[in-house]
Amino acid sequence: MALPQSITPSLSQPPADAAAQPWAIKNLPPFPAVALQLMGLLDSDVPVKDVVKLLRMDPALSAEILRVSNSPLYGLSRHVDSVSHAVVVLGGDAVKRLALTVALGRFTQNFMKHRGLRRCWDHSVACALIAEELAEFAGQPKDRAYTAGLLHDVGRLALLACYPNEYENLLAVASENDFDFRTTEKKLFEIDHCSTGHWLCKSWNLPLDMTEAIALHHEPGLAQGSLTTLVAVSDSLAAALGFGTVELKNQLKLPDVIAPLGAEDADAILSKVEGLSGRTADALAVISSHR
Repeated sequence: MALPQSITPSLSQPPADAAAQPWAIKNLPPFPAVALQLMGLLDSDVPVKDVVKLLRMDPALSAEILRVSNSPLYGLSRHVDSVSHAVVVLGGDAVKRLALTVALGRFTQNFMKHRGLRRCWDHSVACALIAEELAEFAGQPKDRAYTAGLLHDVGRLALLACYPNEYENLLAVASENDFDFRTTEKKLFEIDHCSTGHWLCKSWNLPLDMTEAIALHHEPGLAQGSLTTLVAVSDSLAAALGFGTVELKNQLKLPDVIAPLGAEDADAILSKVEGLSGRTADALAVISSHR
């Protein structure tokens, strides 16, 4: 199925130099070096052996990758005892996705004491898992879909890293009232999580389609088949399946949520969605069990 890859909204390109950093994230803790290095490899053909070498430089990260690899999530009959072995058994792309998830998860550990903030991280992982499942319906590679889904709310993670108590209060109020989340973020921090994510993407030199997905996934009028549309649908579907950043007062209708992916695939997508809630919950239980 050939689908257009462009999106309707356009991005203004903010400078990503340190001097232009939004004041709201001036005190942002550093993201894990391995996570940044893995993101830097998104559009490269770097050999898997080089990725393995990178992961071996971080024993704690390697240990966590092995823990998840040997969990019921993958249901392997043989014990995986090294990152190289994990690559052979799971595949290079799967190990890179897992490594990025674990590395980024480290960034959230210090401010996940509250359930509301934990939901933000779980939502990001759920969005990644759902985007990977639905990638074929947008003509997108699974590994790119997963990465975009995982990073789609990286701006939110940055804001709550800087202001965990304030963001926890924002989530609590949001669960009790019906108001526009991004508008409230701007009132509190003078920037919303999409704009924050856009700035981070520019500073990290992420590919344009990834930057668009992170910055524009809440915008209307997205073109069918774009990575941004896939992330937008996965974001809404995660919420509809119970993995939102806040609990929904009004249940989203699944046909409406998946509509942007194309009516011709609606039945196949809905069939794919069946059981997705349970599979996502099982994956989250494994990925977040040591968090």
